[in-house]
Amino acid sequence: MSALLETTDPKPGTEPDLAELRARAACMDVIDAFFRWVDDGEAERTVELFTPNGELVMDQAHFTGTALTAAMRARQDATSKSGVHVPAASSFRLLAPGEAETHTSLHLYRDADQQDGHPPVARAVTQIKDRFVRGEDGRWRIARRVVNVVAGGE
Repeated sequence: MSALLETTDPKPGTEPDLAELRARAACMDVIDAFFRWVDDGEAERTVELFTPNGELVMDQAHFTGTALTAAMRARQDATSKSGVHVPAASSFRLLAPGEAETHTSLHLYRDADQQDGHPPVARAVTQIKDRFVRGEDGRWRIARRVVNVVAGGE
């Protein structure tokens, strides 16, 4: 793992430099694309957002390589899971020039849980920790995603 650029988080309100802003925007775009594609029925496509040896860890399940592709294809085929993922503001930290991490709070809403005339009901609240790396092509991708359901569940 690369050495940390800073050993502590910057003080809130401190302006990031241009490289950090660019990295943050790119990583947030990856997070957004991941959940948009899942919600649009294209979950298998999300595999391209991971590095070639990228990992997805959910509870005791661990997916990488062809197992990750199979898991995302199965998610895509699970039409009973239609709904929307709403990522909340993420924390971002640039660890090195080509490495970053984010923490995202995620609210999950399933179509099957909603009732007309009532406010939306969240199925789950999840904490997601992503480690990103920038590839030789300049694109930021997920090297490791750890998913922890903290309320509700799937």
